Amino acid sequence: MNWNSRERWMSKLVQERKEGLIDRRTFLKILGGMGVGAAGLSFVPAKARGQKKITIAMWDTEPNPVTRGAMKEIIADFQRLHPDIVINSEGMGWGDMDRKIQAGLAAKTPPAASHGQIYTVTTFQAKGIIEPVDDIVKSIGKDRIFPIALKWSEYKGRYYGLVHAWGCDLLSGRGDYAKEAGVNPFAWKTWDDWLKDMPKLNKPPRYYAMALSGISFFVNEDVYMWTGSNGGRLFDDAGNPTLDSPQVIGMLEFWKKLKPYLPPGWASHDYLETLSALATGRVSMTYIWGRTAGFIDQYAPKDKANPEIFQIWPKTRGPMGKEPLTQYDGENWMIFSGAPKEEKEAAREFLKFFYKKENYRKYCNSVPVHLNSIIKEDFKDPDYMGYPERKRWKPWLDAQVAWVERERAHPILVCDPKDRLVPWLGDVAASPILADLVMAVVEKGEDPKKAAKEANLRISRDIIEKWKKG
Repeated sequence: MNWNSRERWMSKLVQERKEGLIDRRTFLKILGGMGVGAAGLSFVPAKARGQKKITIAMWDTEPNPVTRGAMKEIIADFQRLHPDIVINSEGMGWGDMDRKIQAGLAAKTPPAASHGQIYTVTTFQAKGIIEPVDDIVKSIGKDRIFPIALKWSEYKGRYYGLVHAWGCDLLSGRGDYAKEAGVNPFAWKTWDDWLKDMPKLNKPPRYYAMALSGISFFVNEDVYMWTGSNGGRLFDDAGNPTLDSPQVIGMLEFWKKLKPYLPPGWASHDYLETLSALATGRVSMTYIWGRTAGFIDQYAPKDKANPEIFQIWPKTRGPMGKEPLTQYDGENWMIFSGAPKEEKEAAREFLKFFYKKENYRKYCNSVPVHLNSIIKEDFKDPDYMGYPERKRWKPWLDAQVAWVERERAHPILVCDPKDRLVPWLGDVAASPILADLVMAVVEKGEDPKKAAKEANLRISRDIIEKWKKG
């Protein structure tokens, strides 16, 4: 390491200490491995100092290769400052992570930290499985963080998770198709407005009006967004299912009216199929997340891969609702109580480093329109907003911020903020019960009230009773 490199490294180390990103003990430990001689500062590796290395596991829900590359760079920079800490970072889908977490808890070998859904944070904090992360919030500055990135993981004034990045579910529609059909989607306010224009936007076999996924997880999303948009909930204040309520029945009736405008075989389509249908012009609209911009750039004709063609159309409310509801996506970093003390401390130090501007910016830029920063000021920062993909898809970003500011973006199955406290929320989300209800009514033609009563019974019998018995 030459003199200039050493000087830059030392300056960065001192700055990290000033900002609280490394504690005093770690700072002094690193200094203890440095000496001053004729050649200047020289760093002595941990192994040469006889110090024990700490290896920690950190799991996240971003397997995207670009994001993995960003994480690798951030970890490498961190480990230069913390040579005694080795971080094994792994990205995976939520289903795989959930199974790994449960297996780790059963074997009493949980990771030091991982991402978790809002309902996971609720359950884990109630059982003492995770610890507060107030120190990490403080290191960033609570007032700098979007309130929505904190509210869902706060319990009695303590924060048990911190969102890695956030996004909102949007309705994207083909502006060229709307213009051709003489439709103005921006005038939609109610389900009736929406349904009235469906025939005009439905031109089979060239294209269909709407794409939906029939896979259980994505059916769950539509169930609670539409129920919330119709003024309803899936649970009462005691956590009992309310699937036979007028609002839920109304949601099912609406779905039946929508079915003629869905592509044949929609019930077997997965999420990527809906995005492919939109990007390639086989449907007029579908629900999307910000990362869909990359999908459109890859598959749509180059002259159409822009927000003027792939517009953001308003979501609408049902006859019993006052305003629409959308889905908020924001898995939280959690620290596991059962991990060894030194591993938990190391994970905290890394997360403080992770949220530092130059590191966090690198992470968010890996999927620019989806991994939205939790820092409010970033959305007024020319460097952040001027990133090419963000600049090009700015209407998509503006729409997501608007949902957050109006406080109508809720986590999955949470129609009302109180629903996040339902202990078995995650078990209902993982079950096929809601999807079975939809398919029974929409595909098989069963009576909605009868099907809803059976679904209520299944949740009470198969989930709640078993949950209460432990």
